[in-house]
Amino acid sequence: MRLHLRFAILVSLIALGGCATAAHAPLPSMARDKISSTDVVLPIRQSEIYVFVPNSQVAAATGGGLLFALVDAAIDSARTSKAEDAVKSLRDALVGFNFDEALQGEVKKSLSEVPWMHVADVRVIKEVTSDSMDRALTDSRSGAVLFAEPDYHLSNEGDLLVLKVKVSLFPNDDALRALSQNKSNSGAKTAPERALYRNTLTFSTGVSGSTGDRDANMKVWSADSGAAVRVALNKGAAKLAVMLAEDLQQVAEEMSGTAGAKGTMPSVVVDGVSGQIVRNDDDGDMVRFGDGTLGFVAK
Repeated sequence: MRLHLRFAILVSLIALGGCATAAHAPLPSMARDKISSTDVVLPIRQSEIYVFVPNSQVAAATGGGLLFALVDAAIDSARTSKAEDAVKSLRDALVGFNFDEALQGEVKKSLSEVPWMHVADVRVIKEVTSDSMDRALTDSRSGAVLFAEPDYHLSNEGDLLVLKVKVSLFPNDDALRALSQNKSNSGAKTAPERALYRNTLTFSTGVSGSTGDRDANMKVWSADSGAAVRVALNKGAAKLAVMLAEDLQQVAEEMSGTAGAKGTMPSVVVDGVSGQIVRNDDDGDMVRFGDGTLGFVAK
């Protein structure tokens, strides 16, 4: 239950981070017949794992003010420094592991099983800016471009590994542009509101023997050249790729209710976050939450 609780909190934080535009926009059914080819771009600026450190809330708790804002900044700096020191041994243990290649391979494999996507290429870009993503779209010769931007980190206590992928599919020819609800010519071409499809997919897993002691947890993750993290990252890449393929095939007209699951699927409520289990296997449960986002919670 503790793992599920922590996962739900992280999902809520993800949703809050993008409140201006809904996290989930399912693919219009008509798009299936109009996609001539798809380029897949993985914008990955991240080169190593990190520890997610929540911001200090001193200023908020005390009503704000410059003094307490400075206190927050000092606390955040100290916490981040300690987290960076703690994760060094794990980073050393992961030397030689290439998460970019793992995710690239899994995405290519899963999307090849969605024939109407007509995937032409799956590539990684390391420069991740609004301009570089716009260039990737405009330089593509495919009718659609799918972006999948990952992030992977450990929780503040180091007991939970979280992988998150923000995915969005943009039209790149006239047939697909006709389906877009956003006809504006201003702003970034890859702004979330311009996507025909978008969502946030999350994979979460703990490590056996973890405690509330971050340093102790780092030793567990780092043992045997980071074997536990390597397995978890590979499994997470595979699960996220499968979730992406399944979510793309769950078109708007087939969505049932805010949870987005068709039929009578098992419902779950985790720390006040409601959703439905859409699939489970020996590794855990795939859950569609009320805002349409998908999460896989490992056992």
